[in-house]
This record gives sequence, structure tokens and C-alpha cells, in this order.
Amino acid sequence: MTKRSRNQDGRLRQKRSDTHLGALEKTYGDISSKRSDTHLGTIRKETGKPLNKLV
Repeated sequence: MTKRSRNQDGRLRQKRSDTHLGALEKTYGDISSKRSDTHLGTIRKETGKPLNKLV
């Protein structure tokens, strides 16, 4: 798994909500059964989970 970059205070940086699911699945593997052009923000709204819980 690829490590995400961190802010200066050590917290993980937020992934943009307009990122396509297909781009995330190239890095993290299968995340959802949704179409690859679905935005991350849409997935977050539907599930109520952040990216680290989806992966």
C-alpha cells in the first residue's frame, strides 16, 4: 500500500473529494462496486466513511 503524505503537524493530508474512484483503485485496489468515474466525495456522502476506512 502506498503511504499518503502528511501535513507539517503530522496528520494525513485530505484527499480531494473530486478524485475519481478509478484513480484511487489503481493505488489502493478495489474500493467499491461503483463506476470508476464516481467522485470520492460521492462515496464519502453515501457511506459516511473517510478514505482510510474505505480501503
